[in-house]
Amino acid sequence: MKTVLVTGGTDGIGKGMVLSYLAKGYHVFAVGTSENKGNALIEEAEKLGSGKVTFLKANLSLVEENRRVAKIVSEQVETLDALVLCAASLKAQPSYIETKEEIEFTFALYYLSRYILCYELKEMLEKAENPIIINVAAPGMKGPVYWDDLQMKENYDGQKAQFHGSRLNDLLGVWFCEKDLSKKIKYILFNPMAARTSGAKKMAGESGFMKVMMNFYYKFMGKDVDEIVDIINSDIEKTVKTGLSAYKLDQQVDLSMDTFELSNAEKLNRYTENLLN
Repeated sequence: MKTVLVTGGTDGIGKGMVLSYLAKGYHVFAVGTSENKGNALIEEAEKLGSGKVTFLKANLSLVEENRRVAKIVSEQVETLDALVLCAASLKAQPSYIETKEEIEFTFALYYLSRYILCYELKEMLEKAENPIIINVAAPGMKGPVYWDDLQMKENYDGQKAQFHGSRLNDLLGVWFCEKDLSKKIKYILFNPMAARTSGAKKMAGESGFMKVMMNFYYKFMGKDVDEIVDIINSDIEKTVKTGLSAYKLDQQVDLSMDTFELSNAEKLNRYTENLLN
């Protein structure tokens, strides 16, 4: 039985991916923060009658929790066929918030968690026949990397922190693949654009012009979770080469863009290693 780990696995796109893998008969580790949603997912999986789901409750904004999740998975299975990274809090934080480990919350959950799981589970992925990492972010988004303030402690803006997190994930993908000597792993950065999920709609805030515009955009341009999952699976199938690929829905993103600059990826990796050490 093939094995998959999905973060953010009890809501939105993450849950959609969990159900998709269960339908194929996979063993899926689904990570989420809510015990109730985890239990509901288990009940839904039982009704499907195929595959196996293991719910792991964890707060992935904490370094220690990411390492705990990786340890649990490594103790239960030897091989990991896919790592699907969906965990995010899409509602922009109104002010700068640190975790108990003194790391900015959005940076910790949206970037650092994905970094840790990619590297902690790399050896398990390499044991699979056709391993893949799917990082659901927003690849190719233009804009600067705030090198002097990567966690945005100065002049914090919640929405900017989310966009910044996507650019950091671009660089994570670049460096991970640059240093992947096995050259076995497909690494797909995926931008779902306007996915009709409860979390995504929170990005526009509670009221105002942006809220009206976002509601209009999601209504007429957005796609339901099932459609997004189908597109992800289609992107996986058509991605022949190992290493890094990036998509906005079914359209490939140009990896020669500045956001994928190798020297910046190395610089971010040095910062992250120092932070974790």
